[in-house]
Amino acid sequence: MKNITVHLSKDLISKYGIRRFPVRKGDMVRIVRGDAEKDDKLNVVGKEGKVIKVLKDDGKIVIENINIAKADGKMKPKKLDPSAVMLTKLSLEDKKRKERLVKLASLRNKVVEEEPETKLEENKEEEHKPESPSQDEAGKNEKNEEGGVDDE
Repeated sequence: MKNITVHLSKDLISKYGIRRFPVRKGDMVRIVRGDAEKDDKLNVVGKEGKVIKVLKDDGKIVIENINIAKADGKMKPKKLDPSAVMLTKLSLEDKKRKERLVKLASLRNKVVEEEPETKLEENKEEEHKPESPSQDEAGKNEKNEEGGVDDE
């Protein structure tokens, strides 16, 4: 069985230098084609969601919160063709998948940066550091000029 590949969004193409990549559970996708003309209830074009299942035997993918009504009124997940979706965010939790992406990007002279999650953690650590004493003294001087009580 083959992997099901999906086109990447323009920003991912510019970042990694590749146009398509195998889709996996956990990836974020945007629906770009569908049954919009036939019925407003089926109109899912433009919606984004997380891939919850990849059906390799059928060659289809299932996206979170994209459902279709059955004859008895119950809802079931709608199976979408991979040509109707576009990857907007890759799930890089798998080490081998990330290595494959970095390798493909390096072949196209693209440098893959670290994930933004690690950068956010670094910024949080910097916020928790105490401010320098010179800034605290400057704040006291401003209060004194406004008519506050002088501690010195």
